[in-house]
Amino acid sequence: MTESPFREPGAARAGGYVLAVAGLLVAVGLLFHPVPAGGFLEKPSVLEHTPWWGPIHVAIAAGFVLCVLGSLLMLCAGGRVLEPWPAALCWGAMAVGMVFFTGVALINGWVMHALTRLGAPATDPLLFDAFNRLLVGYGWLGNPLFLVGLTGIAYLEVRTPTGRLPRWLAWVGLATAVLSWGRGIGSATGLYFLEPLIFANVPAFLWLGLYGLKLAAWASEQSAAGRPE
Repeated sequence: MTESPFREPGAARAGGYVLAVAGLLVAVGLLFHPVPAGGFLEKPSVLEHTPWWGPIHVAIAAGFVLCVLGSLLMLCAGGRVLEPWPAALCWGAMAVGMVFFTGVALINGWVMHALTRLGAPATDPLLFDAFNRLLVGYGWLGNPLFLVGLTGIAYLEVRTPTGRLPRWLAWVGLATAVLSWGRGIGSATGLYFLEPLIFANVPAFLWLGLYGLKLAAWASEQSAAGRPE
């Protein structure tokens, strides 16, 4: 282990604050998200009866973009946040995964709701289906990779604490990260009773935001001390 918590405490502090905002934005957006209606493809009926569909996914997309930035900053911070080596892999997986998963929220926020309002599911079903399949593709590329990273970070926090979270809170992070796989597994396998587990992402993202704040506070202490801990 390195003597200093971070090689670049400024990057860790910035990354932690960014992750805190990201976690809050995604959690708030998901609180107003309707329960999935069987599968990954968006249903026109759900979009029609969810007037806040656009703003919900704009908030989620903004949070996803900030997750990319926060994860990249943590990779730049170095030090204990990247030890052992699987931690670096997990932060990288979160960053790359969110690059693609942001596409799901972007298409939902700026395209799908607008197409539904214009009657595209009835008048131009091929266009609606094309965007539907595009967001599913982005989801497959991004969500599993992001969840691998988040689950791994939470597991490492339980096994080898780095963010100075209470042990019970580290376990909460791991539990919610594992449960967050439920929606994707349910939609992919036809076990649709698992789809409401999309809401497990709310505490999972709040945990990620809190974890970011803890890392930012640790980096702030290192900067204030002006010397390695």
